[in-house]
Amino acid sequence: MGTRIAGTYNKGNDLRATAETPKAPSETFESQDLFRRAQVLVQKRNYDRAESLLAEAIKIVPDNARYLSYYGLCIGMLGRAGEGENLCARALKLDPTSPIACVNLGRLRLMLGNRKEAHDLFSRAYAMDNTQSAAALELSAMGVRRQPVIPFLSRDNPLNMVLGRFRHRILGFKQPTWKKL
Repeated sequence: MGTRIAGTYNKGNDLRATAETPKAPSETFESQDLFRRAQVLVQKRNYDRAESLLAEAIKIVPDNARYLSYYGLCIGMLGRAGEGENLCARALKLDPTSPIACVNLGRLRLMLGNRKEAHDLFSRAYAMDNTQSAAALELSAMGVRRQPVIPFLSRDNPLNMVLGRFRHRILGFKQPTWKKL
């Protein structure tokens, strides 16, 4: 016997993924409602109210990666960055295929000054889902790194670092007009 999926009749037993995101098995309507309201507050940068809503949602569903990720972001933005980073890392371990968990952890790492790790997380999220606008926005906000002043030396070489700072002071944020040979 076949199954009816998304308006088409499927004779086999293969279940095609629907357009909506899959729910965690223990999610309830109440926890989903709390999460949606918290998401809107996070977009408005109202982290304290969003944190309280997410805390209630986590009481209902304690191991939901999306809830933990946003909760960690809120806690981190409210000044407890280490605790928030731990929650976001836990969310990423629960669901390693979640691009938003990567983005939220990357935002906290960027806030803590770990630009390379943040860039890696944003790139990973964008590679998972190139329609992920949050990852694309964060990557574009970070900007593009210029080539080292002396290309055959590493970026960490003290000479390259000093010359790079000097170039930045002279040119500011403008890209150099000369072409790479």
